[in-house]
Amino acid sequence: MVNPTMASLIELQRVDDEIFQVKRQRDEIEANLGRLGALLSRMEGSLADKREKLAEASRFHSDKRFDHEQNQERIASSKTRILNVSRGKDYAAMQKELEHMRKRQQEDEAQLAELSTSIESYRSAIADEESKLAEIKSEVAREQEASVVRVREFEGLIGRVSTRRAELEGKLPREMSARYNRILERRDGTAVVLAAKGRCTGCNMAAPPQIWVKIQLGREIFQCSSCQRFLYYNVEEAAALAAQA
Repeated sequence: MVNPTMASLIELQRVDDEIFQVKRQRDEIEANLGRLGALLSRMEGSLADKREKLAEASRFHSDKRFDHEQNQERIASSKTRILNVSRGKDYAAMQKELEHMRKRQQEDEAQLAELSTSIESYRSAIADEESKLAEIKSEVAREQEASVVRVREFEGLIGRVSTRRAELEGKLPREMSARYNRILERRDGTAVVLAAKGRCTGCNMAAPPQIWVKIQLGREIFQCSSCQRFLYYNVEEAAALAAQA
């Protein structure tokens, strides 16, 4: 017959395992929401950056268009004035100035064309990102709605299991409960482990032969000399572990 205190420790570990699994599922949901939120934030930042670049390119295009129109007016004015010039030097100077304005006009037209291409590219990219962003926002909204329900269910389950845990812990001597919780914290949530083939399955440390015999009898409480976890033996679990190996 298994020692009653050891039996309570084994059951307490099973309850803690259940709590751990439920908390892990809850945390995975919250982590997934966090990842979706981070993705959403990055996409919004990228979209804002493209909108700013579009606005800047549009402003520059507008300014350049105004300069281009002013230059066209100056060219037209110069063409009119050059018809009334008869002196050679003045004519040559005005002709040179006119050529300079025409060259600038060509450069402005090329730059305006480049800016128009960039503006259309930004608009297309923004439209694509807005569409993707709308999809992500819709997904996040659906996930949040579903997650609220699932997290609430998990919290309720954790509460119910925690009540069972408190009942089990209340059956243990205070010192034993404190020792269990210390090991649980230090050993990543596992304070009680199966002993199989004379070894602790938590750290693989071999138990002395005389202790191994007593562990199998289950009448006393033993801890691993290496990791300090409580050790128990169960024929079915040991056989299942051997089959897996």
